[in-house]
Amino acid sequence: MCGITGLYQWADSPDVVRAHLRDMCQAIVHRGPDDEGFFVDRSVGLGMRRLSIIDVGGGRQPIDNEDGNVTVVFNGEIYNFKSLRANLERRGHRFKTRTDTEVIVHAYEEDGPDCVKHFNGIFSFAVWDHRVKRLFLARDRMGVKPLYYVQLGSKLAFASEVKSLLTLPEISRVVDLEAMAQYFRLGFVPAPKTLFQGIQKLPAGWSLVAEKGQIQLQRYWDLEFKQPTAVWTFAESRDRLREVLREAVVDQMVSDVPLGAFLSGGVDSTGIVAFMREASTHQVQTFSIGFDEQHAYHNEAPFAEAAAKALGTKHETLIVRPRVVELLPELIEKLDEPLTDTSFILSYLVSELAHRHVKVALSGLGGDELFGGYRRYLGPLVRKTLSWIPSGVRGALGKQLERHLSADRGSVLGNLGRYGKALGRTLHLSMGEQYLGLLSVLSAEQVAALLSLPPGSCDPGAELIALHDHAPAVNPIDRLAYVDAKTVLPESLLLLSDKMGMATSLEVRVPFLDNRVVDFVTQVPSEYRLQGTHLKRLLKAALKGVVPDFVLTRSKRGFGTPMGAWLRQDLRPMVTELLEPGRLKRGGVFNPETVQAMLAVHDARKEDFTEAIVALMMFELWRDRFHMRIP
Repeated sequence: MCGITGLYQWADSPDVVRAHLRDMCQAIVHRGPDDEGFFVDRSVGLGMRRLSIIDVGGGRQPIDNEDGNVTVVFNGEIYNFKSLRANLERRGHRFKTRTDTEVIVHAYEEDGPDCVKHFNGIFSFAVWDHRVKRLFLARDRMGVKPLYYVQLGSKLAFASEVKSLLTLPEISRVVDLEAMAQYFRLGFVPAPKTLFQGIQKLPAGWSLVAEKGQIQLQRYWDLEFKQPTAVWTFAESRDRLREVLREAVVDQMVSDVPLGAFLSGGVDSTGIVAFMREASTHQVQTFSIGFDEQHAYHNEAPFAEAAAKALGTKHETLIVRPRVVELLPELIEKLDEPLTDTSFILSYLVSELAHRHVKVALSGLGGDELFGGYRRYLGPLVRKTLSWIPSGVRGALGKQLERHLSADRGSVLGNLGRYGKALGRTLHLSMGEQYLGLLSVLSAEQVAALLSLPPGSCDPGAELIALHDHAPAVNPIDRLAYVDAKTVLPESLLLLSDKMGMATSLEVRVPFLDNRVVDFVTQVPSEYRLQGTHLKRLLKAALKGVVPDFVLTRSKRGFGTPMGAWLRQDLRPMVTELLEPGRLKRGGVFNPETVQAMLAVHDARKEDFTEAIVALMMFELWRDRFHMRIP
């Protein structure tokens, strides 16, 4: 795992380009503390920092093909590199290393930019084709690894993290106002935008070609649900899924350095660890995070420890009492951009724990999105059940439901109440609008009031509704899974997993997002994956007998922090300082009256604005930390 950087058509001397690359790499040294490498050819340069995982001694980058006319820098892992290598060797290609990186240059020789379609892995990489003076960038299908770029006329700069790009004197630190509205609506910024004006994310499953001063983007893969009707019976699908998952885990265990896994005791992570145990000749190392009795609802340590005991892993638990006041400013810098999903705090702490023992950790991320693990996926069932009721009546019923339910993040009933209130607000809406309402931090109207937007402003979440309505899927559940896979998964969950893991120099792998697993899911009817209120039906059936039964029957909890309690206790002075009306007025971004009204309603426990307060607090911390200007 590494960090990559690069410059294209930079009208400077090779020495200046190399100096820029060194500064860019220094900003992400945490992604690759083991090695550094550069390639410079006139106004084009590639740089990288390496975390050595495969062929530790021989896999230095950049790597060239046989005659040196194709050069690559690579961040990630290609899991099918051995079969690709064998095929390329049969075609006459000669390899000088054992690393998966070298497969990329030879595959590019054969197929040009189409080479990316053959890779099963997690990656962002850059290829320089000396022959035609072409720069080729690509990001993996599901967006596990990030890649940022900025275009300045015919010039292009790219990097694994924004902080690399900010070392360049040409890059200004100005807030993108449209992206800011999306952030307060969704809790993250969908690709291709970022909160930094002019800096973009290459979307998951897309590639970029820069040639002759022209830059073109192309989607090389999309998540398409192909079979609305059964191809296999449920029993056949269950057995096929079990084998596909087993293969994915085995291939993702390839490593020349110590490897372990995150274990929460939930279905996803326990399934991954169970397959690891089957394949390993050594005791699997697992790691989890827990809380003390004060935050018992969020404490998953007992579940993780029970699963570890049943599977016989070498388990380590960290009971955290995080100094969140000190951690948040530090972690916002590591994230590059603010997020409202505060599991990034736990991701950082468990990565820090794991890094003391291993350099690679497998994670259960992606299981909820692919196999129907979120309560918001029950929206189509609710809508179908109530479809006989006129929309206006549903809206009135929803308001009553919202009025009578209470929301408390610190208990099972309170969390169900929070979901019920959100559902009540959206009962009368279309399916796409309902999904957006269940996912959102604030409504479009609340965002408009917060940012003092003009009347009739476009809904910052409209992009998600369009994704839902035009998804390459027929079934409503598949449409929701598609939107998640294109937005919140790559640009929030996977982003925080990558950034927090790499902040501790730990590589995080995600077997549920292996090409084989994803391709299998697109061929399975949605009712196999989720039937009625039975979340993860197919996955649980496939893991029956693989994981302990108590794992399959426990209620879903989620990897979360006691942020509601922290905002009222540990973080209260920070909230008061950052959201003080005078400070907000001087900042010129937020309507102080709207913020104060939100805080008052939240403090009176009439409404749960935890995520909105986190969004405000994180934005202000980010703005200060990165010295951002409002245009």
